Amino acid sequence: MHEEYVQSAKRALEEGRPQDAIHVLEPLADDGEDDPELLVCLGIAYVQAEMPENAVRILEQAETMLEDHCVVKMFLGRALLALGKFSYAEDMLRESISLDPNEPEAWSDLSRILYRQRRYKEALRLLEDGVHRFPDDPSLMGLYALTLYRLGDYTAATEEWARVHRLRPDLMAAISNYAYLLLLQDRTFEASPFVGYAMTMDSGDYRVLILQGEMRFRSGDLDAATESFLRVVEQDPENIEALSRLALLFHMARDHEMFRHYLSRAEMLLGRDPESWRGLCEAYSRLGMPRRYVECLISWTQYDKGAAAPWVALAAEYDRQGLIERARNAWRVVFELRGYVKIRCPKCEDETRFPYDENLGFDVYQDTCCRSCGKTINMPRGLATY
Repeated sequence: MHEEYVQSAKRALEEGRPQDAIHVLEPLADDGEDDPELLVCLGIAYVQAEMPENAVRILEQAETMLEDHCVVKMFLGRALLALGKFSYAEDMLRESISLDPNEPEAWSDLSRILYRQRRYKEALRLLEDGVHRFPDDPSLMGLYALTLYRLGDYTAATEEWARVHRLRPDLMAAISNYAYLLLLQDRTFEASPFVGYAMTMDSGDYRVLILQGEMRFRSGDLDAATESFLRVVEQDPENIEALSRLALLFHMARDHEMFRHYLSRAEMLLGRDPESWRGLCEAYSRLGMPRRYVECLISWTQYDKGAAAPWVALAAEYDRQGLIERARNAWRVVFELRGYVKIRCPKCEDETRFPYDENLGFDVYQDTCCRSCGKTINMPRGLATY
């Protein structure tokens, strides 16, 4: 008789009704029913209903009855991930992938664990493989783009968000991240239609207002930019990126009282969110405060261990100040964190990425030749800073 209940529950899961599946199967499990198919189905329902504690209990029971079951391990890994038990979840997901590498959700969940643990280099390698296997999976592609962003490879991250947008034109995450990265690279003209599109989708969302403010700032419309960032702070008083921009804008307007007010607020709120460090660091750079800029970048490297982005900025700043050995060491850290060297030709803008050998190293002050146009690339000018 329970087979009919299991089939009914499966239909409920397929139709996105996990609570109905739980309603059908939970009484049977509570009565001591130990059919593994029933337990697996109930465990999946718990995962989908965001009840990870129950899911772990049921799926661990199912796992003892089913040897090397990739689906059980995948959903058990997902439930453990929701509970923050990253090490155990990672083991389950790696086992699931080794048993059946054709399930993209397992790749996404494992990549998410590595990303949350700030093991960006490992996440990058896994995601490169995953995106190659599943080239049309927006979840994997989005995680790949986010990982590239943390590694400071903005051009590659931009290309990946563009691919996600082509697959899912109405996905706000793709639109906003793509536009934001274009703005960070001062590609304002390219960003403009995407910022406009985001505004038509949700003009009141603070993340869209940040895009609008950044667009206005980089276009030179400083009063309008101030208005946008003030609206962000109204919704999110602890948004350090907006506070940092407001400090800079009021400094440019020669309103020193408001400049100190917003800069002080940003500094007091600075925490472990990597984006908060990026916003304040850039403010120090634009304000002409090199010492505090370097200090902020160093703090960023400590709070977002595994990220190459702050090291790239630090290397460029050391080189600008003529601190050659510090710049050389910072670039070495960048290469180690990424696992590759990225060179951009200033003449034809061709980008080259090649694996970094930690034993051989790479001399950042040795000029090289562009593979595309054949011109000499003066180093470290040719090392891409975004």
